[in-house]
Parts: sequence; C-alpha cells; structure tokens
Amino acid sequence: MAIFAACSTQSGPSYTLRTISPPNQTVATYRVSCLGLLDSSQTCVRVAEETCQAKPITWLGAVDGVSNNQPVKDAREMTFMCGAPVAQQPVAQQPVPQQPVPQQPVQQQEAAQPQAKPAAPQVRLLLQGNANFATDSATLSAIAKENLDHFMAANKGANLRRVTVTGYTDKTGSEAHNLALSKARAEAVVQYLRDGGLEGEQFVAQGLGSADPVASNATAEGRSQNRRVDVRVVAE
Repeated sequence: MAIFAACSTQSGPSYTLRTISPPNQTVATYRVSCLGLLDSSQTCVRVAEETCQAKPITWLGAVDGVSNNQPVKDAREMTFMCGAPVAQQPVAQQPVPQQPVPQQPVQQQEAAQPQAKPAAPQVRLLLQGNANFATDSATLSAIAKENLDHFMAANKGANLRRVTVTGYTDKTGSEAHNLALSKARAEAVVQYLRDGGLEGEQFVAQGLGSADPVASNATAEGRSQNRRVDVRVVAE
C-alpha cells in the first residue's frame, strides 16, 4: 500500500516501513515501500541497510512493476529481515485423554466469535526534503500534515510505549541556529501528533542540527535529503 509519495523534485525520497509477522518465524520481519516520484529500488535497499545496521540483510521478497506486459526491474516494495531466518520449532503435542462432553440445549449454544488480529503498527515515518517546512521555519506544510495523518491512521488503536521525533538540518548556517531549528521542527511534529490523537506513553522531541547526514552537503540534492524529521515508535 503506497502511503507517501514525493510531489516534486524538492520533496525528496519518501517511504513506508512496517513490521510484519510471517508464520513460523521468530526474527523480526520488515516490509518497505518506496513509491515516491524520486524513489527507486535503491531507496528501499538504503532503508533496509539503515534498519539492519551491522546485521546482514536477508531478502524475502520484492514486488516489481509491469510496463507493456514486461517487468520494469525496479522493485518498489521489498520484504526483508535482519540476520538469518530462524524457523520456529513445532511443539510436540501430548495426547489428551478424551472426556465426555455434556450436551447443551441447542438454544443455549453460541458460536464463538473469532478474535480480530490487531494490525502491525507503522514503526517509522521520514519527512525529508523541502516540501515539509517553509525555509527556516518550523511550520508544517500541507504535505507534511497529510503524511502525519496517514501515520496516525496506521497506528490508530496501537499500544505505543515511546514516540521519538528527531529533527535534522543541512550544514548551512551556524550550528547553534541549526540545533534550535531542528528541535523546533521536531516539537511541531510531536504537537501535531498529540493534537491528532496519537496515543503513546512517552513522546520525545529532539534536534540534532546537522549531525548524522545521510547525503553529502556539497550538493543541493544532498542538502535537501539531510533536511529531515525522523519519527519512530516503539510498540508493546
């Protein structure tokens, strides 16, 4: 499902990262979708590398597009896990002695209702590029609010223990100004999530200025990628 998309060349790449629960697996499994106008399969690969950090990536599947009845060979949705898959060992079943079951009157028997399995929360949202805030401002744009609305809808009803929002800037300007601006943008996102009804035990807003760049600050495209707000949640 495509939730986020880049609307112009200034908006930067965007993606959606979710956890999934495949049967007979004990290792955390992720699904990343990179459907923005500026995205490619390399965007999904980069997200997987950042998620797994030093661990090896095990690719489990990819969804490619089709053009003129031929695959375009640029997968935009990938499923992966960090480390090698570990199959869950089946538990040996012990024989259970049969006990007579008392018969209930037909009118007293009620069909058991299946329990709906809660949807996996969206664990990360990246607001990246120039389209989310005005220049040198912490005011959220309409695009940023739309992305945050989708994020809140995906996590509606989830039990979130911690919501961490971290703001970053490029290398332009003084570091003191960049630290203040990045924190103000993170606080604006936290306030919007709270006002929108996102429920979490703890909300943290922090600004790191130009620290931890994801691209070179020597180019305009690289500086655009470094101007970002990273939202991460920890669910119960």
